Amino acid sequence: MKTPCAQPTPGTGFSSGARFTWPGVVETHLVSWLRHSIMNARNFSLALLALTLAGCVTPTVLNDASKWTIELASSEPSPSGPCRIYDDLHRLMLDGTLASGKMDGTWTSTGSDGTRLATWSYRQGVRHGPVKMWYGPLAYPGAGGHTKLERTFVDGSYDGTVTRFYPSGTRQCVRVYEHGVLRSSQSWSQSGSEVSPSAAMREAEFEQKQDMAYLSTLEDMVTRSLAQARREVRK
Repeated sequence: MKTPCAQPTPGTGFSSGARFTWPGVVETHLVSWLRHSIMNARNFSLALLALTLAGCVTPTVLNDASKWTIELASSEPSPSGPCRIYDDLHRLMLDGTLASGKMDGTWTSTGSDGTRLATWSYRQGVRHGPVKMWYGPLAYPGAGGHTKLERTFVDGSYDGTVTRFYPSGTRQCVRVYEHGVLRSSQSWSQSGSEVSPSAAMREAEFEQKQDMAYLSTLEDMVTRSLAQARREVRK
């Protein structure tokens, strides 16, 4: 028997090309977590990924890479040079550089309304360099363009300080990593009260999983585009 699946709640600003049904929902742990994620709009990409894995999402054209367009600098199987990926309506989704088919240099994720959502970097296919994310105006009316996250990867792992902000612009948490290992974490409520150290560490572990899942989703989009999308060569 299939688990009932979620439908966006009116007024949350939750929207995508995926459609959901919500027939007489059974409050499973997954549904409870998804409702919490959706209502707080903390990370739509992770919620969509979980819904897909749970069999709740019926993919539409947005998730069908064969309907996308990928602009490349050459027709080689593993191309190098600029790369731009568009959805089925030819709206820019991802923009970056490839080196022999691997993501390299700085990449940018763009929302369907044309706003910048994230920039992050690679060195020969490995996450390396600064990362910055912004709140999108569709999911966060009134907070579009506000910084959401700042951090740095070194050779594929977090290194240094990771700072996350609430849509209002106030700090949500500050985490410090050393070669991928979490060394300390501080978190604050939206009113500015600092939470307990144990709660801050738990939140840090949860947020890290969200961050990694989000980037993995974007990387999967590039992989699927190279394999399935319609190619256009722009010299």
